[in-house]
Amino acid sequence: MTGTPPTAPRDVLVRNLWASPAVFVTAAFTAFNAVGTDLAVRVGWACYAAGWLPPILAVAVCAARKQRPGMGGAAAAAVLAVFGALFWLNHS
Repeated sequence: MTGTPPTAPRDVLVRNLWASPAVFVTAAFTAFNAVGTDLAVRVGWACYAAGWLPPILAVAVCAARKQRPGMGGAAAAAVLAVFGALFWLNHS
């Protein structure tokens, strides 16, 4: 039987770090649009800013392992950059 090789727990951790900006962007979007109060807007910006921490940690892990970030790094940065621009345009 052929299949994919088992994934090491460290690889799963890094993949989850790359994917986690989606959670932070969703929380920020909800705060900005569903709630909309001044406090919610501040919380939304805090959630958005916190979304940059997991990809930065993933880059550090990749650098320590001497690996390239791959598409996960590009996708995480693109999601954060695009939604950051949209949030800024909507709330400036």
